[in-house]
Amino acid sequence: MLKEPDSVLNQFKACRKKIPAWLVILNNIPALIVYILGTLIIYQISHILSLLYCIYSLLIIVCFWARICTYCHYYGTSSCPCGYGIISARLFKKKKGKDFKTVFKKNIPILFPSWFIPPIWGGYFLINHYSNKMLLIVILFCLFAFILIPLISKLTGCKNCEIQRIIWMKQ
Repeated sequence: MLKEPDSVLNQFKACRKKIPAWLVILNNIPALIVYILGTLIIYQISHILSLLYCIYSLLIIVCFWARICTYCHYYGTSSCPCGYGIISARLFKKKKGKDFKTVFKKNIPILFPSWFIPPIWGGYFLINHYSNKMLLIVILFCLFAFILIPLISKLTGCKNCEIQRIIWMKQ
């Protein structure tokens, strides 16, 4: 079994600060807004598809907990800024043997449909049935999904943390 270098272990220990519940809730509000806006966009095209989008969104969050969070060093701790570390530990066993960064990059595409289908469908709707309401919803969706959530993730992540060096958080 490979032993982690002391510098890596010290970084992980430094990341083990308890995140207050209010901050966990605050960190999850933008994602909730994205899923609500996505549902509203798809609802304009199909009521059934909007229900399927809601179900898919819930399932991919659970899938995220199972496939990604189980490899995270925040697993089972209250140090996870989004609270997934504790939730994942209650539902799934800790997994070992793979690098979290690799697992994250490999599995993050499971979220893509829930983030890219709504603005694509919103664009389709705007071209065929333009409304100011739909334009506002699509703009808000894009602001939350592609600007606010990555910004919050960058600001709430620790500078020396493994998670900090994954995708949009590159220094």
